[in-house]
Amino acid sequence: MATHVVDSDVLAEELRRALRGHGQFVDPLRAVDALDWRLAGQVPHGFEHSALQLLAHMVYWQDRYLARLAGHHAPTPPHDSEGWPGPVAPANEREWRDVVDAFTRGLADAERAVSAAPLGETGPTLAGKTRLGTLNGLALHNGYHAGQLVQLRKVLGSWPPPGGGDSW
Repeated sequence: MATHVVDSDVLAEELRRALRGHGQFVDPLRAVDALDWRLAGQVPHGFEHSALQLLAHMVYWQDRYLARLAGHHAPTPPHDSEGWPGPVAPANEREWRDVVDAFTRGLADAERAVSAAPLGETGPTLAGKTRLGTLNGLALHNGYHAGQLVQLRKVLGSWPPPGGGDSW
């Protein structure tokens, strides 16, 4: 089997694609696009979380990954319940939009972080991981929960969004 050396530009592009969804992963922003705030608070039978809870969880962890990449100490909480902040349902559209906007800003920060330093770099706040591993972990976490958001939206009758989306 042939071995190929992959340069950092290729890795960086693949990370950017992973962060914004490609191939079998939906763009996480697409997963919340045009979702009505009232639906964002519903938890259908068989689901554990509302869209608001899922997105707030994604923001929580995205912020932790980004803090670590920026050199700040952001420890893993002692219990997973701490990673699920906020209410089940937004009180109004503004509350929903605030969480969507926080996620959008964080995702843009993650895309910028791809080029901010060498991907092979490690540091004391990365728990022995490289920047590549940390950003990949963020992309995988977002991808996992974006898939949950799509499934939730399908059950709520709100998928695909107005601009379209895979629906197999």
